[in-house]
Amino acid sequence: MNQARRHVLRGTVSTAVLSVAVAAGLLRPGQAVASTLNGGPRETLRALQRGNPGLTSAIRLKAPDIAVDGASVFIDFSCALPEVDALVVFVDRNPQPLVAAFQIAPEVVPALQMRIKVAETAQVWVVARSAGQFYKTGKMVKVTIGGCGAGLN
Repeated sequence: MNQARRHVLRGTVSTAVLSVAVAAGLLRPGQAVASTLNGGPRETLRALQRGNPGLTSAIRLKAPDIAVDGASVFIDFSCALPEVDALVVFVDRNPQPLVAAFQIAPEVVPALQMRIKVAETAQVWVVARSAGQFYKTGKMVKVTIGGCGAGLN
């Protein structure tokens, strides 16, 4: 495929998605710029390194006990804590433990679904920042290959 065509299509799709989000009122340009200027996810991760998240049952994490294919593990998580402004997902034994970091606007319900890669049997963690404090919950996901256990059994 022509490289120029790819660049045009890539730019058109992202512009269309942003336009729809702005039109629907889900994204306000001023807030997006302010979030970037205040550090955004990087600043959240730096604060998390300095903090010590406490375990909580207010974060609900649904993940399979056994994943047949670690390349695509579906997780569903939500947070009932007040004033949640960031969610971070980690997998302990992955080569890159940080899976995702989200900045959450005050108008957004902190509930997400996604597919993640789990390299081997490991603990999946969801960390939430609520009112400046960090809280976490986790679940062990056993990865199997063709019905046989891999990693920690």
